[in-house]
Amino acid sequence: MCKSKAAIGAIAAIALNSSTAIYASENGQTSYPIGVNTVLNGVLPAPGQTYYYDYFQVYHAGQFNDKNGDSSIPAFRAEVVVNASRIVHTWETPIGPFVAASGLVVPLVNVNNAIAGNHQHNTAQGDMILHTLFLGYTNEQHSVFGFFAPFDVLLPTGEYNKNSVANTGLNHYTWMPSWQNTWFPTANVEVSTGLTAEINAENHKTDYRSGNSATFDWMAGYSLNEKWQVGVQGYYSRQFTDDKINGSTVLDGFRGQSASIGPQVRYTISPGVAVALKWQHEFDVENRPEGDRVWFQFAFPI
Repeated sequence: MCKSKAAIGAIAAIALNSSTAIYASENGQTSYPIGVNTVLNGVLPAPGQTYYYDYFQVYHAGQFNDKNGDSSIPAFRAEVVVNASRIVHTWETPIGPFVAASGLVVPLVNVNNAIAGNHQHNTAQGDMILHTLFLGYTNEQHSVFGFFAPFDVLLPTGEYNKNSVANTGLNHYTWMPSWQNTWFPTANVEVSTGLTAEINAENHKTDYRSGNSATFDWMAGYSLNEKWQVGVQGYYSRQFTDDKINGSTVLDGFRGQSASIGPQVRYTISPGVAVALKWQHEFDVENRPEGDRVWFQFAFPI
């Protein structure tokens, strides 16, 4: 899990001319790694089991769009490479009808940004995500899996400098409740979805509070055999409150949105061990960078 928007959105400020617009750079960011949850979203490790998940992402954007979806910044380029390590453990003691799990995500982020000849580069740890509690469930037929994560929190552990446009952290806390589900309508068909909200705290170094947003991840896949699955996946993300500085709205709210779609392939090496490769092409983007991301993900028990 990574946060490419967190690393790249900040560079928009360079091309904006008003004094308040300098802070609007923060709105191009999201805490949640949009597009990550498209692989067996609702499935948790078995009780007593610990899993390692690895998420490697390459993101490239060649333009930053305005509120009308038009390119708004000259000579814009954003390139972000992230590798995020995630550990999830499911506890043996249930909570009523639910299994309980906890975990942690630690990302390493490489940022390479350029606007009109102004280039900045940085490699450092990103903001960690604490999975305090997952409440998981499955039906008797084992055709529906899901979990609710009411207390996920992004921690400001990444590198941050208010004068830099290549930060790997956001310098604020974010509450990220989510609901993840996987449904097998037949033995060969998988439908996975996830809904995640971002409730942002203020960045006290800039007095800037990014608006809150929600992201819907989805995937529909078909298993060709016991090893190979092919599918289509994507996401839709939309900001639903305004960006603010000291309580005042910034640039008409500077609300962002984006969507993507692309193919996905999953290969099962052995039971419980698998790798996935996917591409996401962005469209319908407002007040955000627009580009493409490629993911390579794998998971295994430890």
